[in-house]
Amino acid sequence: MTNFFKLLFTAFCILALTNLHAQKKVTYGKSTFVVYQPLTDLEPTPVCGFVPDIPGYTRKSTNYGPGTYYVYAPGNVPKTSYKCILTEIRDWIAYRPEEVKEFAAKRGLEQVPDKEMKKLFKNTRLPNSGLMYKLTEDSWIWFYVKGLQNCGPKAWASNEEYVLGVSYIVKVPQETEAILDRIYRFWNDGVRFSDFATVSQSNFKSRPTAPTDQNPNNFTIGDVLNWEKGFYRLSFEGGPPTYVWHSYAKVVETNMKKPDFDISGSAGYEDLFTAFDYSLDAVKVGQNIYFSYSVNSNFLQDIVPGVTWQKEMAGRKESEAQRKIEMQKLNKQNAAALEKYYKEIL
Repeated sequence: MTNFFKLLFTAFCILALTNLHAQKKVTYGKSTFVVYQPLTDLEPTPVCGFVPDIPGYTRKSTNYGPGTYYVYAPGNVPKTSYKCILTEIRDWIAYRPEEVKEFAAKRGLEQVPDKEMKKLFKNTRLPNSGLMYKLTEDSWIWFYVKGLQNCGPKAWASNEEYVLGVSYIVKVPQETEAILDRIYRFWNDGVRFSDFATVSQSNFKSRPTAPTDQNPNNFTIGDVLNWEKGFYRLSFEGGPPTYVWHSYAKVVETNMKKPDFDISGSAGYEDLFTAFDYSLDAVKVGQNIYFSYSVNSNFLQDIVPGVTWQKEMAGRKESEAQRKIEMQKLNKQNAAALEKYYKEIL
């Protein structure tokens, strides 16, 4: 029996340490709050399997260094063993489009014509032209290709095409559980492999409803993913300010019936030199809902002729330093309100 309690105590300590490591805390005023904790029992967003042998961003470029007009500084890519669709498709960044086409041809994939893309995704922010391949009946991969004209020691001396961004698009059943599952997984992926994640759902063309509305047409999952799968909105009606709780499931079930159902999200690192931006977009086209997972490079791009990447980085550092000063002032001013907010909802 004694050994049993020892084992139980050891397991408890390991669990506590694991949870402590996973938690993100903020301090406002005299109070410290745990604002999120990744869900270890939730599987990552599934990968698609369409990936090159080596990450493109690890390959060396001859157009990188002093005296060039090319901003391809690789950026910081923290190592992670966490594998989801976002950490998979980013491996295509910095590949040449002809390499993508060769890879697809070996797997017997045919390029999707622009006409078919326009038919699929209509007049939405999803791709309607460019380099896209159909992976399955309900999934596609699209490559944002751009010619860089300032790649060498002379301005406007070339037009080398590179993959600057990648999107994996999947058609999801118009069912509340299927939609929520994708939302939760994106949020969880972000906080598992990066510093932050946020997801917003709204009816894109409609004016946002009041917080007290029984079925608000918008919400955001930011720092706090409420264990009861809901969110709080501050209401000033009917007396003193109060926080009104709403169910994610109920809001999504109501809003996805409307033609302008829309979801957007972002994940990433609080690092000026992070190599990539990660994002989520979901739109409704007729009776179909498409989720698009995207990764875009922060550094693989043209810059103004005559401005080397060192000057570009110096400018970014200066802007970031000023932004941090302003944010510190703002947080100090709002500390009391934020402390009250977290005390109310947590």
